[in-house]
Amino acid sequence: MKKILLCLIASMGLASADDGVFTINDVCDGFGCFPGDATGLPVTITQSGSYQLTSNIVSGSNTINVIEINADNVTLDLNGFSIIGPRTCTGDNATLVCTNSGMTAHGVTATSRKNIVVKNGIVQGFDTGVSLGGSSIRGNNVHHINSSQNEFGIVVINGMISDSVANRNLHTGFSNGLFGQLFIRDSFAYGNAQFSAIAISCSNVHFAVNASDNCARYTNGSSCGNGVACP
Repeated sequence: MKKILLCLIASMGLASADDGVFTINDVCDGFGCFPGDATGLPVTITQSGSYQLTSNIVSGSNTINVIEINADNVTLDLNGFSIIGPRTCTGDNATLVCTNSGMTAHGVTATSRKNIVVKNGIVQGFDTGVSLGGSSIRGNNVHHINSSQNEFGIVVINGMISDSVANRNLHTGFSNGLFGQLFIRDSFAYGNAQFSAIAISCSNVHFAVNASDNCARYTNGSSCGNGVACP
C-alpha cells in the first residue's frame, strides 16, 4: 500500500502550496514529515491550521482511515482532488450492489473536534466518506463535496452540509448519525439505497431516486418533501 504523508512547508525544507498551508499528497514516502504524523496511512492532523491536497490519494485498505483530524480549527481543502477507497458500487437505489462488505475505513474523519471544514473535492469508496462527529461539538462544515459509493456519504453532527452531492451510498446520503443537529442546504442526494437525508432542516435540497426520498427529522420521524425544510 502506498504511504501517503503530510508534507510541511519550506521552513522545514519541504514543499507547501502557500505560506501557512500544509500540503497533503502521495509523493512523500518513507518518513513522517509532519509532527504527530507517522509513516503511511492515516495522515494524522494534530495542529490547527489550513491543509490542502495537491494530488489524489488512493487507499486499498478496508480498515485504515485516510485522513484523521485530531485538532480543532482545521480547514481541509481537497482542492479539486479525490480521496478514493477500495469500495466500488454498481446500480443505484434498489439495485445498488457494492464490494468490500463490512469495511470500517473512512475517507476523512474527526471525532469530538470543533470548527472543522472539509471542502472542494470527491470522497468515494469507504464506510463513510466524510465523518465529523462528537455529541456536543459544533461549528463543523462540509462544503462542495461529492461523496459516493460509501456506506454513508457524509455524516456531520451539530453542523452544516452545503453545496454537496451524495450519490449511490449503501445507507444514507447525508446524516446526523441519528444524533445531534444537522442543517443541509443547496445540495443533492440521489441513488442512495436507503435514506436521502437525516437532518434537522433541509433548505433547497433535492432528492431523486433514493429508496426513501425525504428529509427525516430524527427527533420525531417527521419528513419533508423535495427541497422543503423538516418541520
